[in-house]
Amino acid sequence: MYETRKAENNDYEFLFGLKKSAEFEPIKAVFGWDENVQRDIHRNEWNEEKPIIIEVDGIAVGSYLVQFHADHLYFGRFFLLPQYQGKGIGSHVLKRVIEIAAQQSLPIKLCYLQGNQVGQLYKRLGFEVIRQDEQFVHMHKQCL
Repeated sequence: MYETRKAENNDYEFLFGLKKSAEFEPIKAVFGWDENVQRDIHRNEWNEEKPIIIEVDGIAVGSYLVQFHADHLYFGRFFLLPQYQGKGIGSHVLKRVIEIAAQQSLPIKLCYLQGNQVGQLYKRLGFEVIRQDEQFVHMHKQCL
């Protein structure tokens, strides 16, 4: 179905384009899209930690990041190219992360932009809204 690998330096521009394809409309609606600001955010995220690349038939189609903390896992930077959405890849990735969290007896926390359709997937897989504002929705799932 898909394979994963750690992002490499040559994935940098792909990942920016991926984020733009997945979040342009929600970012535009919430903050307004400013290419320079988004590139700065992308650079900071890249320098903080490189995500996992999702590949189908050797082609990069998405990404995600799991950060391990003492009291939870943080799941973020979860994007799929539009033509690969709705094919079960995202559900499979997230179910695998849920398994990892359960093995560690840790809850999962995540945050996404208001208006992003990914929230439907999170709710379907048992995540609950813990707070939200005009910009973000914060969710968690107990995996103990």
